[in-house]
Amino acid sequence: MFVFAACVALATLWQRMSGLPSTGVIPDFPLNAGEGMALFALFSVISRIGDDTLLSRADLLIIAAVGMAFALPSLKAASIPILIVSIMFIARRDPRVASIGQLLLALVSYRVLGKLIFDLIAPVILPIETIIVEKMLLPFGNFTRLGSEIISPSGFTIFIELPCSAFHNITVVTLIWLGLIKIVKLEFTPSDWWALAAMVGATIILNTVRIALMAQSEEMWEYWHNGHGVAIASTVILVSILIISVLFHTRTPRTSIGAVC
Repeated sequence: MFVFAACVALATLWQRMSGLPSTGVIPDFPLNAGEGMALFALFSVISRIGDDTLLSRADLLIIAAVGMAFALPSLKAASIPILIVSIMFIARRDPRVASIGQLLLALVSYRVLGKLIFDLIAPVILPIETIIVEKMLLPFGNFTRLGSEIISPSGFTIFIELPCSAFHNITVVTLIWLGLIKIVKLEFTPSDWWALAAMVGATIILNTVRIALMAQSEEMWEYWHNGHGVAIASTVILVSILIISVLFHTRTPRTSIGAVC
């Protein structure tokens, strides 16, 4: 499993270094925070298997066979073995094996399945996000909305495109959330889901504030879209979700840790 996980990490790293475009505010190169956390958690969970025999010979043969796809320089090809192994493991009774399946499914969903889903829902999500930004800007002047465009009183216009959506940052936040959980424990508790909801809410609010700032003027757009504002926004989002994670973890009763949700 360490070899398979190493192939997953190398495939992910190779794709990131090949120049794939950024998918949100949270930095992407060489690995974004979500992928890095999930991969670290993956190796952490695998290390807990130790000398226990949890995989059958058939499991190992399937993993070896589908792992041949890692030799192809393609994200889609690498996603096939990750998806197959995640499906094999995700319903296993041993929490270590099930956790490996969950992490693999989250990783492949982030780069492939999540993008496909977002392409389908984008026509609905983007106008909603634009309306939220418009409402937030009401106290700051006569901003108007046209489809996915926000027009300032001066005539400066921003167009909310797919990379600007909070959805991309939410997928990164979900990876970070799952990685943090699996590093500490193997099974979910009810507070974990409340923590995820709080992280998602904070991400949406902060991302919306960033877009509202960009809509003020061309100078503000340049600062928050291409300048130091990107680092500020990403740092604030990361710090916020880490604080939320710590708060929910410290409030989780010790007796409930490890209980099945």
